Amino acid sequence: MFFQTIFKHLVHEIETINTVLEQLGSAECKVGSVSTAVLSKISVNKQEHMPNIALLLPYLEVCVNQEYLTRRIFELAEGSCLGCYKWDSGGTNKTLPWNKELPTDAQIVFHCIATYLDSHLPRNPMYPEGRTFSTQYFIQTPSKVETKKKDFALFQSSIHPPHFKLLLPNDEVWEVNRGRNNLFHAMILLLHYLGTEYHGMLGSVNLGPTGLNMLWIVGNPR
Repeated sequence: MFFQTIFKHLVHEIETINTVLEQLGSAECKVGSVSTAVLSKISVNKQEHMPNIALLLPYLEVCVNQEYLTRRIFELAEGSCLGCYKWDSGGTNKTLPWNKELPTDAQIVFHCIATYLDSHLPRNPMYPEGRTFSTQYFIQTPSKVETKKKDFALFQSSIHPPHFKLLLPNDEVWEVNRGRNNLFHAMILLLHYLGTEYHGMLGSVNLGPTGLNMLWIVGNPR
């Protein structure tokens, strides 16, 4: 599954960075042990040793509890097809059960997909933080549908339980069945829409085999 590939890549980057931190005598600053603010300082001071740490940081911003998030990323990367995925909850927090102070697995997965697309779309000067996809093609409640910046967007209409739908031109809404596969079906609908209506392009980025190669998910290689 394409979505799980992102998590396997994240695990590789985290392990690589943590190994380098150990070698530099900074094992206490491993990913999962300190805040993103600390990691951001490390990315500035030791960038020559860990050039990819700045690219990793946006993926970690979905949750303040970095220990939980890192562990959950590793768990989601195991096996195939996100086998441990719990769309409306998550894993255990040490020995404690998941609670609503932590992100749902759906939120983590979507954040990572959105960050992946952010990293490939050209930066927009209106959004200097670099989150072009997240700011232009995604709306999350309590923001309203009317705040849509583009002709289409993914809309998360509910946080608990998580629910996503697709907003299209002329106020058309593609509803998606609720439940475990809601996020994945919403993403598939978005890819299908881009493949049929925008020639497989998301802005200036080709989602076909000569670009990010995501359209195979919907059988539309372009």
